[in-house]
Amino acid sequence: MERIAQFGSLRITRRQFAIGSALASAACALPRFGPGALAGQADLASAGYPTIDVTITASAFEGLPETLEAGRYLVNVTVADDVVDGGGVAFLQPYEMSAEEFFGFLGGGPPPEASPEAVAEAGGEEGDEEGSGLDLLPAFVYQSHFAGGAAAMPGGTASTVLDLTEGEWIAWGDDPEAAQMPVVLTVTGEFPADVADPESDITFHLVDFGIMVEGNLVAGDHVVMIDNQGAQPHFVDLSIVPDGTTNDDLEALLGSFMTGTPVAGGIGEADFQSVAYTPTQSIDVQLWTTMTLEAGTYAALCWFPTAGIGDPHAFHGMHTVFEVTA
Repeated sequence: MERIAQFGSLRITRRQFAIGSALASAACALPRFGPGALAGQADLASAGYPTIDVTITASAFEGLPETLEAGRYLVNVTVADDVVDGGGVAFLQPYEMSAEEFFGFLGGGPPPEASPEAVAEAGGEEGDEEGSGLDLLPAFVYQSHFAGGAAAMPGGTASTVLDLTEGEWIAWGDDPEAAQMPVVLTVTGEFPADVADPESDITFHLVDFGIMVEGNLVAGDHVVMIDNQGAQPHFVDLSIVPDGTTNDDLEALLGSFMTGTPVAGGIGEADFQSVAYTPTQSIDVQLWTTMTLEAGTYAALCWFPTAGIGDPHAFHGMHTVFEVTA
């Protein structure tokens, strides 16, 4: 499933970046959520969290409630067979704007005003849009609250445990070009003080700008926690890569995107076998999902646009390689 980040006139996909005249087309691995990519829901369901069951059709999200109480939820997603390229649902609270205003902005309206202080809080600089060759994301994007979500390929399922706090939320495809109409839901009440964490055996720690993976890195079914402690929104794009691949190989690949010249003997798009994608999370947001990992070498990257600059986080070192043993 192609991951697209688009706000206003900026459109970034993991298949292609257009960063001024200096950047050539850049291709990289995309999560396909093929058979076996995600384990079943049993491990997360047994924890007893209230559930939100969502069916994603070619044009809609079915099953989302209009209102619900603040809390930790198990979100189960089923994607209809006719949803081309698959789909997902993610939860977002836009910063200091209504859902209607946010929809208007996605439809081509002007971004809300943002101060330089707001950009600095997001961990970036104002930047020079003309000089950078990029249309920068407005600062409100980085101050909005991304709670994560779940995604799957056509006919597939996925599940995620995530937190919804009091306020107005938008359930959407984590992609402004998604065909499904976003849904507004109202969350009421205080978040429970005694909510328990799911038991997980692997953790992805996300920071600005790095990914650290630790835990029980052996082949099999796992409950994985994704923990964003970075100041900017992040997501995880996970793929199997050839054995022996290193972080230096990823650096070389990303550098080739800048020059447009493939690295002789280096890795390329065909070397990436997609495993999973976890939708965007904000700082201090954790989510839990289930994954089935085979023995091999894995690459995890984040492609969210950098505050004040606009190029992907992976270009600033937000990637890692790790081994899963048999």
